[in-house]
Amino acid sequence: MVEKNKILDCNKMDLSKGEAVIAVKKPIPLEVHFAKEDGTVETKEGSQPCKAGDAIMTGTKGEHWPIPLADFNKTYEVVDKDKGLYAKKSMEVYAREMDKPFTVNVSWSDKPLVGKPGDWLVQYKPGDFGVVDKEIFDETYNIIGKNTPLLRSE
Repeated sequence: MVEKNKILDCNKMDLSKGEAVIAVKKPIPLEVHFAKEDGTVETKEGSQPCKAGDAIMTGTKGEHWPIPLADFNKTYEVVDKDKGLYAKKSMEVYAREMDKPFTVNVSWSDKPLVGKPGDWLVQYKPGDFGVVDKEIFDETYNIIGKNTPLLRSE
């Protein structure tokens, strides 16, 4: 029996093979600045380390999160460089609204992210996850379909 208040470890999940929706981030321009030195960023999920050169995003609710520069360059495009505005490139992700507290490791930090009931677990690619607050997910993502994994015979 699972303990009622147990925190779910989502690191082994593969949302492409389970209950999830397929979503696309809306192309909302977000403010970005680049870290001048190594440090930490206070995110909704707790303090997270950043390295010099990492992109520090400011979300629609004033929340912040770091993105390693190489990942940032692959997934964001310039909207207005002079104003420091960038938007996420269109890409499909798997997402699942969680009904229990959960944790997930991320590729860019040794510290896991901690989500609360109602937050969304977002899978960008196998083993690459994020946590998105429910209100922020609803504002910044479009759900385009439901994941329907193929049924396999044993």
